[in-house]
Amino acid sequence: MLDRLIIIRTKPYTADEVREIIKIRAREEKVSLANDALEELTKIGTEESLRYAIQLLAPAQLRAQEIGRKEITKEDIEYVKRLFLSVRESVQYVKEYENYFLR
Repeated sequence: MLDRLIIIRTKPYTADEVREIIKIRAREEKVSLANDALEELTKIGTEESLRYAIQLLAPAQLRAQEIGRKEITKEDIEYVKRLFLSVRESVQYVKEYENYFLR
């Protein structure tokens, strides 16, 4: 049994930290990112969530390959972002239409 409650405070990542994490993840997944794509993912990672930004890497890479490119561009990120909602967008959608879901 715990005698005391321990609270560990966390703080959000900075844009520089998000950028570095995305670069590391892209390197690990052997994904080539154009600078504009990295900046777009960094923006998404700081405004939405880092998890969501990282989850966009694989579909963006597939889209780039379909077009015949090896490098992901900002346009690829924008395209797949329209296909996959973030958690925030999903929650907002459910709240907006909850009366229709709960009938």
